[in-house]
This record gives sequence, structure tokens and C-alpha cells, in this order.
Amino acid sequence: MKVWIVIPAYNENGRLAKVLISLPAGYPVVVVDDGSAARVNTKKAIVLRHEINLGKGAAMKTGADYAFSQGADAVIFMDADGQHQARDISSFSSFLSLGYDVVIGSRLPSLQTPLVRLLGNKFASIYMNILFGIYISDIISGFRALTKKAYQLLRWDARRYGVETEMVARLGLHKARLRYIEFPIESVYIDKYKGVTLVHALEIFGHTLWWKLYWVFKFWR
Repeated sequence: MKVWIVIPAYNENGRLAKVLISLPAGYPVVVVDDGSAARVNTKKAIVLRHEINLGKGAAMKTGADYAFSQGADAVIFMDADGQHQARDISSFSSFLSLGYDVVIGSRLPSLQTPLVRLLGNKFASIYMNILFGIYISDIISGFRALTKKAYQLLRWDARRYGVETEMVARLGLHKARLRYIEFPIESVYIDKYKGVTLVHALEIFGHTLWWKLYWVFKFWR
């Protein structure tokens, strides 16, 4: 399979350089600079740029659209801040080669994990299972892979932090058509206060209710 790595990046030049150096050979890499104050400039990846910040979800779509337009069979999404380990990429490739359409790296709880995030993630998993009939233990993990088929079915509307949750919701809708699996990865928290905040969580919660109502109405119409 032709597997590309897609990295959305916003003001992460220092950490991004280390991430790119750590990546294994043989994978084309596209970095989407989502309006960073200092432009991403590297020879280790194809760099696409949003002139203004559009959000992580928009950057992921830009990168995936480009990769698939260049002949990719699948893409692996990873964050630019160093919290994802390059050594796990081989596991993603192995699962993709076994025929899985969606592969999610789910973080194992550790002493580093903030309690509020641990409890919030568990609640989110149960909540999404009730609402969309699918249980994923780490709903908001950004380390995941999609085949071209999965991307076409799960292509999201969320432009910012709701992207991972919307992807799982859409997976619940299409789970009969896609093979999916999650596997454990190490928890690495570079910044305990970075990422999804309580405000973001409440906003995503509202979106999930809308998705459920909209898709039920669309199905029965």
C-alpha cells in the first residue's frame, strides 16, 4: 500500500522538526501549515499552507485531499507536537495491510494522564457508544489512519477540535461497511493544558446531538 503521513501544524516549528527527523523512511509526508506565525520551512516533507488559521480539522482535510490526489491508498494522521511516537507507525501499516480501513492509536492511561482527561475520555467513549453504537476507548486520539475508502465515507465537516469525535460518529454510521481496530499506544503529554478544553468539550457535545438528530432525520426522510 502507498501510505502517506499527514501532519497538521500550527506554531509548532520547534517540535515539528524533531517529529520529522524521527519518521521512518519510505513514507511520503505532507505537513499542513495552518496559518502559523512563522512559516513551516523544511525539506523533509511537502508543505501546504493555509494563509490564515482554519483549524485542525480543516488542515487534516487539506493534507488528506492532497495525499489521495497523489495516489495514496491510506493516510496516517499524527500531531506536530511530539506526543505521537514514530515507532508506532509500523503498527498502523501492519493493520492497514491486514485490510483494516480505520486504525486508531488509543493512549494507555499513565501517571502522566491528567485525571480530568482520563474521566472525560471514559465518559465520551460511553456517551458515543450510546448515541452512535460504537465504542472507541480514546475518542480524541489524533494518531489514526484511514484508507481512501474510509476517508470518502468519514470525511468530516468539523474544522477544529471536533474532528476526531465527528470521525468516530460517522464511523458508527458506516461501521457495517468499514473494518476498524484500535491498538494501545504510549501516553505522552507534552503540555497538560493543551488541546481540548472544557469549552471545546461542551461545544463538541452539542455537535454530537445535532449529528444524531440530522442523521436520523436524513435516514427516515
